[in-house]
Amino acid sequence: MMRVEVSVLVVSWNTRTETQHCLDSLRATTDVVRYEVIVVDNGSLDGSAEMLAARDDVLLIRNAENRGFAAAVNQANARARGELVLLLNSDVRMRPGALAVLVRFLRDRPEAAGVAPLYLNPDGTIQQHYMRLPTFTSALALATGLRKMPGFRRAMRRYLMAEEDFTAPRQVEQPSASCLLLRRGVLNAHQVLDERLPIYFNDVLMARELALRGHHLWMTPDAAVTHTLGASTRLLGPAARSRHHLGGLVRYLQLTQPRWRVAVFRGVSFCDRVARRLLRVRGHLALRELGAALRGDVGPLPDGDQRDWVIMFSGVNWSVGCQRQHALARELASDRRVLFVDPPRRRPRWRFMARPVAPSVWQATSPSVLPFGRQLPLANRVNRRVASGIIRRWLDQRPADRVLWIDEDLAVRAVGRLGESAVVYDVADLDWTFTRPWNRRHLQRAARAALRVADLVVASSPALPERLPGTRRSPVVVANGCDPALFTVQGSVADWVARLPAPRLGYVGAVDTRALDGELLAAVARRRPEWTFVVVGASTRAARTALAGFPNIYLHDQIRLEEVPSVLRGCDVCLLPYRVGELIDYVQPKKLYEYLALGKPVVATPLPALTGLEAGLIHLAADAETFTTAIDQALHDEPCPSRLLARRAVAVANSWPVRGETLRKLLADLAEDGLR
Repeated sequence: MMRVEVSVLVVSWNTRTETQHCLDSLRATTDVVRYEVIVVDNGSLDGSAEMLAARDDVLLIRNAENRGFAAAVNQANARARGELVLLLNSDVRMRPGALAVLVRFLRDRPEAAGVAPLYLNPDGTIQQHYMRLPTFTSALALATGLRKMPGFRRAMRRYLMAEEDFTAPRQVEQPSASCLLLRRGVLNAHQVLDERLPIYFNDVLMARELALRGHHLWMTPDAAVTHTLGASTRLLGPAARSRHHLGGLVRYLQLTQPRWRVAVFRGVSFCDRVARRLLRVRGHLALRELGAALRGDVGPLPDGDQRDWVIMFSGVNWSVGCQRQHALARELASDRRVLFVDPPRRRPRWRFMARPVAPSVWQATSPSVLPFGRQLPLANRVNRRVASGIIRRWLDQRPADRVLWIDEDLAVRAVGRLGESAVVYDVADLDWTFTRPWNRRHLQRAARAALRVADLVVASSPALPERLPGTRRSPVVVANGCDPALFTVQGSVADWVARLPAPRLGYVGAVDTRALDGELLAAVARRRPEWTFVVVGASTRAARTALAGFPNIYLHDQIRLEEVPSVLRGCDVCLLPYRVGELIDYVQPKKLYEYLALGKPVVATPLPALTGLEAGLIHLAADAETFTTAIDQALHDEPCPSRLLARRAVAVANSWPVRGETLRKLLADLAEDGLR
């Protein structure tokens, strides 16, 4: 086996282009040094690992997640065979001959434990990337505004080696580890960098330990590299980067300073950050993150996912699982990340929780510090402000562009508090129609506010736009859809449905008095006692009363969405007996396309959203007599495969994936317009 002089250790994290240029520059730097390249990819999501796997000049170690810079360096070092190791950042480009100069420097100076090159900015100017080891005073200056005071200013300048001469080789207490050639013999055999410091200050601690053992680090201007600086760490985002840096500094002090000094540092830093907050200075950490950082808690290591966010304030809980909001969240998650925020609970709740519930979808339950936010404007205002602050801090740990999506009117109080670039108002329903008359004004005011601030207004039904007051932009109809892959023509039939007498007429949905016309259904059942009506869904007492006493009406409790197709396959005709001319006759029931996906004939009342559908697609009837006649006609229509396929084709054309494609195009146009 060929003797290796230098093992080059590179950590890759979502810097595909920079890593590629780095490795290409290394290959071109020398042909006289025998070296190997070991790259650890820390769960990159930008194709870095795939690019590295295709190269024949690297040994790739592929982590499934981001394990941190220190841990990745240690992984690479465990596989190294060289007498020397080069710590090399992916945003460094080696200039011709640089590696050979560094190797020769250590050969010529046996007293040197390691050597760094001269760093240049991409424009060719010198990048001062050498420091002394931090003292307690310089640490305070680094972390707080004390750096502006004379004594601390001097300590800061000394720490940064400001205006010192680097035109000749010299010892440096702490050269940057962006490109640092070290003798393996001076390093800890098991751990090059301390993994308690995952991102920042691990190289500082290593330099300090080498100095304590009498080893010296050098720099030489005879070897030059170009350093773009921070290619990976900029992906952290300002808040996460600030927490990692301050938390890393606290951990370094905990490992190197007496406890009383750490306590003083924490106290001064806390006062400094609070003062910044009061003075509205940009860049301060929220109090919760500040407290964690001052304890030395740097927070979770980010995953590097840079896709944009859709923050969806929903009017229904994620656990419901089968509404428009859930389908759209899954569709939007195909190229974005979605934070699905459950509506506030009626009772106070202090805990915030966010957890992944589907690919690229997180469910959030936010705190409600005051009860009855849906009824009391002040309580809603307070709850939304508190929740928005917590959600924004969570998002700041996962930086990317954000679109605020509202389908719950009262969530309009969150607008402007989440750092969003645009606001989408999805008018899934007119929320105020779902509450008692005394509370409608509160919700109507919120709806008008949402229409005023929204950059895009989406309506779930073609009957909705004419019911909305003036908006900044004309509403775009993105109607409800269906899942044709679930609602298939072929499949099982629920046993309990198959045992019921035929013909069977099916309805699945909310069984209440707001939408379902129970009196109409009862009148038809009275006219045709030989028909069996299968009514499935969560029901109210008033609705059950209207349908009670009919032996041919079979009421069944709500079932899971996955069970619905097997129930409807056992029905001969599917029904949409909605009330017309009342508060919520604007709806376009998503059940329509689910019925059609199963190939079933549909009889419905003439809701405004249904009257414009293709002629012959469904039967429309307004009263008991005509509704009965329409069902009778649907039952006696001669079965026709082409008619079944036509219904199925309409459902496929109105599927959730089709709706998702429309929404993705709308959001892309919104981003291109740069509205906010």
